[in-house]
Formats: sequence, C-alpha cells, structure tokens
Amino acid sequence: MEGALAEIVATLSHLPGVVAAMIVGADDGLIVETSPMKGAAAGGADSRKHTAALAAYLYSKVTRASNAARLGTPAFMRLEAERGQICVVGASDVVLVTIVTTDANLGRVRLDMMNAARGTS
Repeated sequence: MEGALAEIVATLSHLPGVVAAMIVGADDGLIVETSPMKGAAAGGADSRKHTAALAAYLYSKVTRASNAARLGTPAFMRLEAERGQICVVGASDVVLVTIVTTDANLGRVRLDMMNAARGTS
C-alpha cells in the first residue's frame, strides 16, 4: 500500500501548478505521504504539517455540515486564497490534499484527485 500512496503523491505533485501533494490521516491530521514543497527555501519553515492537520480538520467539519444538510459525503473541497488554493478529497480513512498556485488547472487537479481517491478506498 505504501508504494501505491507514494505513486499517488508523485502523480499529483507533477501536475502543473501543484506546489505540494499529501496524503493525510483523516482522523489525526498526520501526514502519511508527502511530496517536497516546490519553491520552498532550503532550511526554511515547512508549512506542510500545519496545512495537512488543518485541511483534515476542515474536511471533517465540512463533512459534518454536509451530513447535517442531508447532502452526504463531500466529494471535493477547495479553499481559495490570494496566492493559491488548497484542494481536499476524502478517501476512506485518509484525505488527499494539494496546495496549488492560482494558475493551476483546477479541473485537471480535481479529476486526478478524485480518480486517486477511488483507488485508495
């Protein structure tokens, strides 16, 4: 399974505009597999741990809201900010997280994340 997770992260991280790709524990927010952070300075602060934990937390809250509204499990979550976006897809006991630039092809990122999530379930 570890090899499959590494392959998912590698595939997602090679998409144009993807700064980092991670597989994160849905319950604990801990990184299971991650790519390097593109453009990060060597020895600089690494925000992946915080991003992973907060993305898993937000996904759990969105799932609660979605279930409360009787909509079912969210398929895709996207947080849009000034300098990029965080995309999250749930896959059983993990969530897939990508950090993308503003010029990333979101359709492609979403499609590849959704396909990868089906493969991990």
